[in-house]
Amino acid sequence: MSTCAKAVQQQDGSYLLVLDPSVTIVTTCQYVVQTGDEASLGSLLALTPDQGLAIGSAIGLLFAGAWLFQPVIQTFKGGSNEEHD
Repeated sequence: MSTCAKAVQQQDGSYLLVLDPSVTIVTTCQYVVQTGDEASLGSLLALTPDQGLAIGSAIGLLFAGAWLFQPVIQTFKGGSNEEHD
């Protein structure tokens, strides 16, 4: 669960983040501290099917573009698959 935090200036001029669990609405916080579960790969399980489809489509298009661009690069490099004696 996210917790609010506020910056407190120390005597040496540095800042310290102090957790403030009394504030329950994190949209009003100056800083929000997340737990490890919220920031990990487990958050991928919380995606909606539409969000997963959008991310998967973007990754698929990236790979397809790279696969299609490979022959163009080989043409400019002058490479071929033939072996020379």
